[in-house]
Amino acid sequence: MKQFVYFLAFILTYSIADAAKPPVIIEITRGQVQPDPVAVIDFTNAADNVASTIGVDISNVITNDLYNCGLFAPIAKTDFIQAVNDVQSAGINFAKWQTTKARFIVTGRVILNSSPDQVTVEFRLFDVLDKKQMIGKSVSGGRKNWRRLAHAVADLIYSRITNEAGFFNTQVVYSEPVNKGKKSSSRLMRMDYDGHGVTAITDSKHLALTPRYSPTGKEIAYLKIHGRTAEVVLINLNDKSQRKLGTFDGMNFAPRFSPDAGNIVMSLTKGGSTAIYTMNTQSKKMTRLTDHLSIDTSPCYSPDGTQIAFTSDRSGKENIYIMNTMGSDVRRVSFSDGKYSQPVWSPRGDLIAFTKQVAEGDSKFYIGVMAPDGTGERMIAAGWLVEAPCWSANGRYLLFSKQNSVNDKSQLHMVDLTGYNLRSIKTPKEAQDGAWSPLLQ
Repeated sequence: MKQFVYFLAFILTYSIADAAKPPVIIEITRGQVQPDPVAVIDFTNAADNVASTIGVDISNVITNDLYNCGLFAPIAKTDFIQAVNDVQSAGINFAKWQTTKARFIVTGRVILNSSPDQVTVEFRLFDVLDKKQMIGKSVSGGRKNWRRLAHAVADLIYSRITNEAGFFNTQVVYSEPVNKGKKSSSRLMRMDYDGHGVTAITDSKHLALTPRYSPTGKEIAYLKIHGRTAEVVLINLNDKSQRKLGTFDGMNFAPRFSPDAGNIVMSLTKGGSTAIYTMNTQSKKMTRLTDHLSIDTSPCYSPDGTQIAFTSDRSGKENIYIMNTMGSDVRRVSFSDGKYSQPVWSPRGDLIAFTKQVAEGDSKFYIGVMAPDGTGERMIAAGWLVEAPCWSANGRYLLFSKQNSVNDKSQLHMVDLTGYNLRSIKTPKEAQDGAWSPLLQ
């Protein structure tokens, strides 16, 4: 797939009063958050019908993004207290809007630039209660990438209100099973976080499993299996070129990048022992980190690159352990009932997500989170089979695969840290092993 190439220009248009005003902050880690009503008024341009059509599409994407995060309740256009033309000619009538439940209002317009392939999106965010503009900015880019521009605007709105980075302008790569049975195969697919723009980035001649984004988002590492051979392959997303990092007998868990992308960490079975190894992505030098009779698997770096979380059965059942990146100071951090697997460190460093099976033979699995020291454990999603948790770029949402029964197809879902805001992500076919990209630039 041809890599999207586009340019985003952020032009700050704060007034002095806006810049001095403290941010409105929504706390999104407490229990159930009551969404704030928001009105996203169509980004029409009275002087240009083409720009108006693009503007309506952009405002619809922004509305959907704000709904998806669970913090906002978009108001239906039929309930708007002012028409679009009235807003553009006379401005926001705060007195009228205060008679509704609206807390925030978003207005904007699209301008077609002199270059035929470029557009500029201007927008403003208003606080209805304070009767003030909170932010005013413009974003520019290629017309064909108007959806990316919409996600970028939604990120700026999210960030201004929550005081945290957004996550809408991201992509997801996942494995799509193509054939099942003795000749199983799969291919890697890529799409926007909300399920739009699905395209294939590998063929389906072999099994393509467990993709992982590099820290820059420009490469993907995945496990390619043909016959009994397992290869770790890097895909350059700019030109789709592939580079084999190595062939590994006994590969049982896909590799993950270190924060600086200089190393990958993986689990290999050699000589009857399953241990954690690292490999330098340039020299391909392998270093063994764990040396134990137990099974050590599913390693993941901490965001600062100083520690690795992994699963081991050295206590008699699968639990989560943490060690330094050179394999020293191994300590167990999970102590509740059940089997733990697939630990994944939050990009904020404050939490580790995991998959858990509570009891032997239990047909129900859970996605949970805990602090790196094992405290504060709680479950935020459940299902007959839920697995492969992956964090959003801002560390506030989790992507995971879910299968509701033996014969049910695996699909991707996202959930926030409260566990109340669960969303399914529609894909054309079955989807599993989802990986979330960093915020796109």
